[in-house]
Amino acid sequence: MTKLSAIAFIVTIMAPLPAIAYTQEDANACTPDAMRLCQNAIPDASRVTLCLIQNKRQLSPACTIVFNRLRGANADRERPGNIQKTNY
Repeated sequence: MTKLSAIAFIVTIMAPLPAIAYTQEDANACTPDAMRLCQNAIPDASRVTLCLIQNKRQLSPACTIVFNRLRGANADRERPGNIQKTNY
C-alpha cells in the first residue's frame, strides 16, 4: 500500500509540468527518497514535493538528476527567447 502511494505521488508530481517528459525511470529514481525522507507527507503530492526540495542535499544521485533537470527546464521556459537591446 505504501509503495502504491509513493508511485501515485510520483505520477502526481509530474502532472503539473507537461513540458517535461518524465519516464518510469524518473519515478523509480525518486520513490525511494520519498519513502525515506518524506514518508509522513505521503500521499499529499505537494507536501512530498516540498519535502524533497527541502531535503535536496539528502537526495540520491539519481533523484537529484531528476530535480536538476526539472529546475533547468523551468529556467528555460522562464527565460525570454528573443531579447533585443535598445539604446535610448
